[in-house]
Parts: sequence; C-alpha cells; structure tokens
Amino acid sequence: MKKQMIFLPIFSAIALAACSSDPGDSTNATDPSTTSDSSDETITMAITADIPDLNPQGASERMSGSIKFHVFETLVAPDENMELQPLLAESYEQLDDLTWEFKLKEGISFHDDEPFNAEAVKTNFDRVLDPEIASPMFAQFNVIDEVEVIDDYTVHFITEEPFQSLPNNLSHFGGAIISPKAIEDAENGDHNLDLDPVGTGPFVFDSWTQGESINFEKNEDYWGDAVDFDALTYLIVPEQSTRIAMLDTGEVDIIDDIEPVNTGQIDAMDGANLVAVESMRSNYIGFNLDVEPLDDERVRQAFAHAIDRDTLVTGFYGEYGSKATGPISDYIFGYNPDSDFPEYDIERARELLAEAGLEDGFTTSIWLEESDSVAVQVAQHVQDQVAEIGINLEIQQLEWTTLITETTEGNHDLFLLGWSNNLGDPNDAIYRQFHSDNIGAAGNRMWYSNDEVDELLIDARKESDDAVRESMYQEVQAILAEEVPRIDYVHPYYILGVGDHIEGFEQFVSEHHSFRNASIIEN
Repeated sequence: MKKQMIFLPIFSAIALAACSSDPGDSTNATDPSTTSDSSDETITMAITADIPDLNPQGASERMSGSIKFHVFETLVAPDENMELQPLLAESYEQLDDLTWEFKLKEGISFHDDEPFNAEAVKTNFDRVLDPEIASPMFAQFNVIDEVEVIDDYTVHFITEEPFQSLPNNLSHFGGAIISPKAIEDAENGDHNLDLDPVGTGPFVFDSWTQGESINFEKNEDYWGDAVDFDALTYLIVPEQSTRIAMLDTGEVDIIDDIEPVNTGQIDAMDGANLVAVESMRSNYIGFNLDVEPLDDERVRQAFAHAIDRDTLVTGFYGEYGSKATGPISDYIFGYNPDSDFPEYDIERARELLAEAGLEDGFTTSIWLEESDSVAVQVAQHVQDQVAEIGINLEIQQLEWTTLITETTEGNHDLFLLGWSNNLGDPNDAIYRQFHSDNIGAAGNRMWYSNDEVDELLIDARKESDDAVRESMYQEVQAILAEEVPRIDYVHPYYILGVGDHIEGFEQFVSEHHSFRNASIIEN
C-alpha cells in the first residue's frame, strides 16, 4: 500500500455542526469511497498525557481544547478559511462600538435536556467573568462589561471599550456554553464541572479513568448532523513507542504526537497513514523574570545569543518545523518580519554575562514535560550550548499537569512549553501571554511586565484601523525581541498516525482535531 504524507494548507477550523457532512476543503486523513455501517463502533485515539479537566472554563492547553470541543460548542466557530461562521448562534452583528448582538438558534438542548437559550449564554459568561471563580479564561473575555438578555434567543455583549476581536474570542473553547443546570448544581456542591462536562455537542461524556482513558458516546439527540459511529475513546499512552505499536497492531485507530525521527515507522506501516499538518504553534524557552539572575535583560540576551536556533530546528524537526522569530508566525495578522531577536553569537553572549557581573556563569534549572522526548532532547541541546558561556542548566522532567500547575504558580526558573495561537489572532497570541494582568494561569508564565507593552496591547484591542493595529503589534514584538522574556525557536508540525480505515478525521493548524465528520470504513 502506498503511504501518503499530508501537508494541509494554512488554515484553522472547528468543524461546524449542521453545516455539511462534507468536510469541504479540510483535508482528511484518507479518502476512500465507501463506508460501512458504523453501529456499535468505537474510534480510539492514543494521546501522550491526561488533561487537567473537562471544564471549558478551566485549563487551557492543546489537548484539552480538542477534547472539550467534542462535548461543548461555541456561539461562533471559524471555517476552513479562518472566517467566523455562526454555530450555536444564528447570526451576529455589531450594533455600535460597544455592543454586539447575537441571535441564537432555537430548539437546541443540552445533554441534560435543559434548553439552550439567551439565559444560558448569560449564565456562562457571568460565571467566567466572576472573580471568585478565577477562571483561567477570564483574560479571554475580560473586556466584556455585561451580557444582556434581550429575549429568549437574543443576547447583547456590551464591552467596556471597543473590541474588534470579540467574535474571534468567543470562538475559543473558553466561550463554550455549559448547561446552566450543571452550573447551578456545581454552585450547590452537587456537580463537578471539571469531571462531568454537560454541553450541546455531538458527543456525550461517559467516563474518565484519570491517567488511563476518557470515554464519550454519540449524542443520539444532537441538534445537528449526528456522528457516524457510536463511541470515542482517548487512551493516555505516554510512551511513543507503545503508541506506534498499538497503531500497528490495530489496538488504536489514531495516535498523536509522533516525533519527526519516527515518521518513517508510520510511513512503512501497513494499514496506516502519516499525517503532517503545519501549525500556528510556537514552541519556546520561557524565563521567569521574577527570579535572579533571569530578571536581568542582559542575562536573557546572553542565553539567547548562546543558542543556535537554526541548528536546533534542523536537527530535531527537519522538514516538520520552521524556525520561529517571535511569539507569532507570519500566518498571523500583525507578524513583525523585522524584529531584531538575538541571533547565535557566543562572543556577544559572553560579553553580556560579563556586563551583568556573571563572567563566571551561574546555575539555573529548566522544567519540561517528562513524556515529551523531543523537548528532552531540545533541553539537552540547549544545556550543552549554554554551558559554553558558563551556565549550568539543570534539567527537571515533570508530569504534564504538575508542569502546568507549577509554572502557573511561578515556582520555576526556565521552562519549555508552546502556545498554539489557535484563534489566529494576535490578541489571543500576544495579549494573553505578555500583558501583566495575565501573569500565571491566564498565560503569562514568564512573569513579564512592561507598562509600554501593556498600553500597546490594550490600545490594539480597541483599534478598528487594521493598519494601525498591525503596527502596534509589530512594535510589541520589537520590544519583546529586545527584552527576551522567552526564546521562541520553532513552529512545529502536528504529526499523527491515522489508520486507513478512518475517514473524515481532521487535524487543523489551529491545534485542534475533530471527529465530527469521522467514520469507520471497510478496508
């Protein structure tokens, strides 16, 4: 059987329910012509690590979003051309600088049979904006002053200031609508939103054995086009070699997170295809600017000058990644091609350390996910390079949820993470990660604070002139390149193995994947 490597065009989408059973321009893993009756069929995907929770107003990281989007839905969602389309909304429009009106679809029910309506929308956004809840999604929506119910199926979002990115932000999974009864029960202590999700989506939560599996069933009463199989299971399998073996034996249908060096194993496999998808994600080395000596700009610049990012990307990613020059790629509006980020220069690195009074070097540590073997190799490579200027970099491997929690609390020195930029918008990509209001769980794990950057990011949110807005984001990137709160080094591809009996599975450049259009076919 001839294998195929699929490089999807640069777009991002969440498959829209009830729009079409045809995936359209979203390239599928395979394209067979006949499908089988999928009754009593389960699709199983092996992923690298468990997720922190199943609450859309909770943790924000790549796999959480994809999994939650199968249970929950947002008012709007991007199509394959990154243009927003109504989902739970029927339509929307901006009435004035501060007011957006959303007309809602009628006849939709949550999984607990509660009706979806304007009150449900208000209940959700009142909750995510409640400071006592302290949702990590607060920064995504904190420009909203009020959600006003006009009638059963009309709501107004009233913002504190002009905010052109509001509809885009509402497409984030943090804007997914939870059953208001589940929210009420949670407030009364009778429901755990983190462990028992209740939405309007095409899948209904079944069970979660933490550290082992997450299971969903087909929503037989789904308001849109029902999925074409009965159950969806995510298996937590940290070891990549085990995931590859499970795909080869047919124990699982799809595996995630294949290292570039192991793509040949999938290519040579009978019954499976390699899927490689370009991404808007940026992987980076983050500094904690709240600890010494990383609070010194010269130290961070020296660290950056000591790393040969060209060699790093070529050596560990090959054709499955491109060198990053900042927190966003050239596929995102506002990208600055001229930001002067420190390039590889060992002598300049030594000079900067000497200027900082650290000519003899210093010892620090870098944290990373234990199951991410590429991150481990990258850290070891960086460790060797910075050793040339006297920095003793100790590597500490942590379990995923521990890594997220500890960096949220600021207990780290350096860390390796990535940001998926899944809205394709600089407000999400830059504001959430670099504004001082978002230090911690909201996204700013660098503990970075700059009044000028804060002001530019707030002004850019208000600006309706795209050219002016673009220049503001480019100015922010120029400042970040000088102050180096982190080192972005690669825009990696998403690499998966997909059994050739699976049709319609979609992996998007935004980070998310979708089983909405998936089915099991006859070989």
